[in-house]
Amino acid sequence: MPSGLEISLYDVILDANSQVARFRFLVPDIAPDAGNKTFGDVIDDLQYVCDSVIVPALHDNGWVSGDVVLSVSDRPVDFGAYDSQVVQFFQPFRLEGDTCVWEDF
Repeated sequence: MPSGLEISLYDVILDANSQVARFRFLVPDIAPDAGNKTFGDVIDDLQYVCDSVIVPALHDNGWVSGDVVLSVSDRPVDFGAYDSQVVQFFQPFRLEGDTCVWEDF
């Protein structure tokens, strides 16, 4: 990762009907007791992961358009669940060719 943080994939949710791909990653160092990294510390990592990991994976599975929601958390959490003890960052992207285009909520 550009920041040097360790990141690992732990969940993928593909919704072909709405063309939304959700990729969920673990980044333990965003936990308050493990480095307390901020969203600003991982911005470059999110773009990098989307362009170099997610886009090729989606293209390999026939996705050429749609939206991506990339999330990172300090530990696993059930999809859609809120846990005040878990640090989570989310970023939406739009697929455009071989690139992820940064979107805002």
